Amino acid sequence: MDIPHHSARDHYESMLETFKSSDRAQRLWGTGNEEAILEKTVPAIQAKKPRHIQLLQDLVDRREEKDEAKKAKKEKDQKRRDSLESTGSQLCLEAEQRVAKRQRTAGTAQKKDESDSTLQDLLDFEKQKHSEDHTYRMERLEFDKEEQKIRLVQMSESAKRNDQLERLLV
Repeated sequence: MDIPHHSARDHYESMLETFKSSDRAQRLWGTGNEEAILEKTVPAIQAKKPRHIQLLQDLVDRREEKDEAKKAKKEKDQKRRDSLESTGSQLCLEAEQRVAKRQRTAGTAQKKDESDSTLQDLLDFEKQKHSEDHTYRMERLEFDKEEQKIRLVQMSESAKRNDQLERLLV
């Protein structure tokens, strides 16, 4: 029997939602205070839970852990991208400041004529260096994106295998 992926996912989602709503309702029944019930009954409930309820709770916990891990990874990647962008801007600003400082310290007109070509060479060098650094960072960013796509495909395949295992176990 071949079950389509979407219908299996929908069935799984509805089972979890039913479990969550009934589990929360049972804990709140009679007191109205969720925190007090959790403190008193969670260990007792966990000890008495039937196997299928414990499995559902494990699935809920795993999904929450996975969501938190994804969120942390996205935040980390965003910080890294922001850092790369700010580093490039900072390098460019430092190069401009070095060139401006050299231009201010040039003394006489004779030295200025000689230093104009030197300054131009330095400016060209700094521009080339900045361009190469920028190119490298962009290539590295593209490489990281490709690597992330590969990891997502692997995670998707792993999730499919897990879904198949769950279907076999059910």
